[in-house]
Amino acid sequence: MTMHDLIYQSIRSEVQRATALHPEWPADPIHATAIVAEESGEAVRAAVQLVYEDGDLDELRTELIQTAATCVRALAHLPGGAV
Repeated sequence: MTMHDLIYQSIRSEVQRATALHPEWPADPIHATAIVAEESGEAVRAAVQLVYEDGDLDELRTELIQTAATCVRALAHLPGGAV
């Protein structure tokens, strides 16, 4: 299994976890994108903590996976489909 395969598997697992935990998703693309931005902000915070505050690399990985999963959920709920 390649590194990309492992990453995609982690994202798929996170999409399933997040959907089970928060099954509702906003129909409005502005609110959906705001959720993506919130997750992205948490990833930036984890990166800053890693570089400047002796943070945890696993925390950054987790936040990046959550951001990617949130992007997938936002794409899946776009009017007219994702692609």
